[in-house]
Amino acid sequence: MIRLRDLKKFVFLMMSVAIASGCAHTNKTVSLSKDENERYSPHYPTRNLTGFTQGLRCMDAMFVARDVDPLYITAAPIPDYTENRGAAGYGARDMLISALSEMTKRSAAIRYVAFDRSTPDIVAMQNSHPKKKDLRVPDFFIRGAVTQINTSPFSKQRGGSLSVGQVATDVSGAGATTSGSLSLATVSLDLTVGLISTYQLLPGVFSANVFSVDKTGSSDELSLSMTKVGGVYRASKNEAKALSEGLRALIEVGAIELFGKLYGLPYWECLAVIGEHRPEVQTAYDFYDKWNDKRVDSYVFDYLVEENYLSTSASMYIGRNRALSLPFRSAILQLRSELNVFGGPSIDRELFSEIWINKNRRASSPLNRGQEEPLSPAVVLPPIERLTASGGGNSTTGSIDTSLTAPVPGAPPVRAAPPPPNTRRDIQPNSGQ
Repeated sequence: MIRLRDLKKFVFLMMSVAIASGCAHTNKTVSLSKDENERYSPHYPTRNLTGFTQGLRCMDAMFVARDVDPLYITAAPIPDYTENRGAAGYGARDMLISALSEMTKRSAAIRYVAFDRSTPDIVAMQNSHPKKKDLRVPDFFIRGAVTQINTSPFSKQRGGSLSVGQVATDVSGAGATTSGSLSLATVSLDLTVGLISTYQLLPGVFSANVFSVDKTGSSDELSLSMTKVGGVYRASKNEAKALSEGLRALIEVGAIELFGKLYGLPYWECLAVIGEHRPEVQTAYDFYDKWNDKRVDSYVFDYLVEENYLSTSASMYIGRNRALSLPFRSAILQLRSELNVFGGPSIDRELFSEIWINKNRRASSPLNRGQEEPLSPAVVLPPIERLTASGGGNSTTGSIDTSLTAPVPGAPPVRAAPPPPNTRRDIQPNSGQ
């Protein structure tokens, strides 16, 4: 049997916790967890990830492997034609340009011509430019629109509560409640490709997909009532994704699908490596969560040394507080820039997962699951052979994406950065004529 004295101590303890928690909320000392800080860092810009970046890189490698001829394209504005006009944002065409740039970073297989009547100043400058004859009129155009938005196609909520009446003279009651909710919103995008010369849309070269974004919430409450005093402790957490995030995902998938069909490539292999819940990504996340900070730092440090981002004489830490050394931080930022994973000069989950997948790419690539040989020529051909097939004899051009290939024995020991665009004749005006 619980004695009254022990019950009063328990009630006093719970009240103290509630008051302390309330003061903590009042003083705004609620902080982000490690995972939340990596996703919503208020201190450093982070990449607007959709989980489809790997698919764009796969297409870039496939363009290089097939030695495709470049295409010159432009795009009409991509408006929102739904009744919720503007709910998914207005930057669809700029999202498309970013996706095409990522998808052709090394192959330069798609040249976007940014002719737009909404920029008369640029058009006027082009008309007076001494090299205006070098303008390459695009052969293809992309047309599309946001066609469907459903702000509440599905929702789900669960909760429970427990209440206790008077249990003692000084305690008149207590209660606890908990609840959680999930709701979805969907956005649909239609894209097609047509010929500039005839305004005719190409049959079968289209993309029509729908994507869902979620909104989650959870809350807990604890209350105690005494004869002369009472207390309530509340905690809640809500997370919502904007429809524009779904639109960006649809744009990137659409870019893979459109140009895979236009070039006649097995683009579905690149769709197989997209998504945030792939087994290899989850495995990398599990290692990141299980390992301590020192082991994670050592793993990344060793990778940077192996890939010649760091010299073998570089140190991992500096000072008594074991801060990352300046060469280590610089190498991290260089790797981030090449992988297009934004963030600070530190190691987070996204960067670690990219490194883990690259180190274990043979086992982690979906193209190799259940097969002796991968499907894509971008994986079959080693980088040196692919370089020769694409017409380049210099292994330091840096135009090969090895994110899905195995290391090549005898490769140059020094890592070479990709050359700037002005030194590559294949991406100069009129080079496709």
